[in-house]
Amino acid sequence: MRILPTGGWMPAFVLSMLWPAPALGGHSVLIWPVDPVITENSQGAELWVQNRGEATTLLQIRVYAWHQTAGREQYAAQQDIQPLPTMIRLESGQKRIIRLIKRLPPPANREQAYRVLLDEIPTPYGHPDEKSHALNFQMRYSIPLFVYGRQSSPDSGTPILSWRLVTESGSPYLEITNGGPVHARLSKTRLGKYTLTDGLLGYVLAGSSHRWPLKSKVPPQASLETSVDNRNTVWRSMADAR
Repeated sequence: MRILPTGGWMPAFVLSMLWPAPALGGHSVLIWPVDPVITENSQGAELWVQNRGEATTLLQIRVYAWHQTAGREQYAAQQDIQPLPTMIRLESGQKRIIRLIKRLPPPANREQAYRVLLDEIPTPYGHPDEKSHALNFQMRYSIPLFVYGRQSSPDSGTPILSWRLVTESGSPYLEITNGGPVHARLSKTRLGKYTLTDGLLGYVLAGSSHRWPLKSKVPPQASLETSVDNRNTVWRSMADAR
């Protein structure tokens, strides 16, 4: 599996980190909807992008398979979902549609996860003197996409969560495992007396585990409380005894 390189880019806070919200407005690019899905009977999904800045913006669009392995995010090349177009040029104020086409159906009773990456491509400075006075940052926008096969949908099944405290290279981590058939989108999370976040914590994909670094050690008897946004529930649990 080839892991997507991220070096050399300034990452934007991703679309999935704004909830609820109609669109992403980081940098000069607005992107919506925030939660695209492709269901069994759909051939694809649509994204809209708009340039709200004053300068021309170039965007490269790619879709990667999204996995969580050994508690970490991994992106891999895939042929299931094709973005059209793969490159767009947006003048100031212009908006365009991106279609995410399902080329191969996922297995039955499965939710498959992808990430849609939109990378801003550097454009020439408008005036030769501007180069010495400005930073031309390259922004990356990352959008979750979930695709469903036969006899599955965003509402089928439920996340089955457990958690534990782990140590990696001497540092404490919170590890959450999802044994259910659908992902969990977690936010507003408390661990013991500590508030980890009042916003989005992140995703735990179906049949996967994900880890988050902790600033300090937490007593093993601490309880975890987090909102499962895609099920409109609050999950409370003591640590797994593993």
